[in-house]
Amino acid sequence: MAGLREDGFSPRTLEAAARWLRHFKNFCGDRSPVELKPEDIDQWHKELVWTPGPKGKLYAENTVGQAVGAVRRFYRRLLAEGKIAEDPTTSLVTPKPKRTRAQGLKLEPRELRGIFSALDLENPFGIRDRAVLGLLVETGISAGACSRIDVGHLCFDTGALLTRGRRQKIHSLTDGLLADLHRYLREARPLLVTDITPALFLDRYGNRVSTPSVRRIIDRARK
Repeated sequence: MAGLREDGFSPRTLEAAARWLRHFKNFCGDRSPVELKPEDIDQWHKELVWTPGPKGKLYAENTVGQAVGAVRRFYRRLLAEGKIAEDPTTSLVTPKPKRTRAQGLKLEPRELRGIFSALDLENPFGIRDRAVLGLLVETGISAGACSRIDVGHLCFDTGALLTRGRRQKIHSLTDGLLADLHRYLREARPLLVTDITPALFLDRYGNRVSTPSVRRIIDRARK
């Protein structure tokens, strides 16, 4: 923090930086920050982007940038003081927003975060819809292919998902999406299932979510 004061940052910036460094310290756990590798920093960034904050909402894009900036300045300070040989944040990629397509939805990352923030994650359908929308945006699969996914098509150990549309395809899922799917399976699906079924996504009657139902989830997000 001394370095930030010397650089003339405002008290508000100093307070925010301190908050994000505490957040980063929690991520480090028992590890010292000097031990972290670039892949650890990438993992922290992924969790920051996809994990809801204390208020249950995803962090806004500028908030994520603020957190990344605080951690980058921290490591630059360590490098300048000779406490580390290499800065692990140099490989951290924070790309400019790209437009993605999911069943007619054109969404920038901040728009998707806005949709996610509006979902009621205390409700099993909100948890389900978040997993469905994240899956559609990340993989680009059709509503029909999403409807046909079974629990057995998902492998958390490898982060892979098998989908069947016009052709069979294996997708590599991000940690954020895997976390959403894991939460759905742990908290929401058990409340919806009424009989033994292999279907991943279920409706209020415990049946496989149909293709029209997936499209209705998309329509609600579009609105």
